[in-house]
Amino acid sequence: MKSVVGYGSLLCERSARETVPGLTHFRIVEVPGYIRIFNKVGVVFFSRHKADPSTRQIASCSTRKAEHATIICSQFECSDEEYLALYEREHRFNWVEVETRHSIEGGARGLMCTTSTDLEYRQHKCQSEQDYHTRVGQYYDGLLWRDDIYPFPRYLAFCLQAAEGLGPDVLNNFLDTSFLADGACSIRRYLDRTPELKEWRTMDTGYHYPR
Repeated sequence: MKSVVGYGSLLCERSARETVPGLTHFRIVEVPGYIRIFNKVGVVFFSRHKADPSTRQIASCSTRKAEHATIICSQFECSDEEYLALYEREHRFNWVEVETRHSIEGGARGLMCTTSTDLEYRQHKCQSEQDYHTRVGQYYDGLLWRDDIYPFPRYLAFCLQAAEGLGPDVLNNFLDTSFLADGACSIRRYLDRTPELKEWRTMDTGYHYPR
């Protein structure tokens, strides 16, 4: 069995069960020492959802170490087989073991996706240029890890809806410990300055996402 930590759409238990049908013991935990950051190009936004690269609204969510931050996440257990399928789907991330804290159960450990680099990904996770083309290049030809992109709107709305579904504390944590790819502007500030996202609560996201 593996213990998995979700920080974006996997905050929604229904979405998590669609991604990992056999999961058990879904719970909410704190993960100290990390922030969320929208700094990875979501290839799925090109392959399935007709993202427009010219808008730069093409980012999915990752995590990054940050000494004094704590993010609220989900945690659940799954079989080794389901974890391998999840690992394959989240192939462009690094996976790390992190400390988790539960209000009743205390401390534990879990596996969580985190930031990588283009060089690391190509050298250590893609077996060949053809493998990279199959996974990425046929859909998108730029850098995967960038500091100048913005969240894909429907994906961000889905993550916010998932966080709000767990209560105001989880939503506020998401808004204040999640950042644009520049690492400086919080998602709360980004929403304040982006009128088309003001109605994220009622936005029809239309589909589910991993992470």
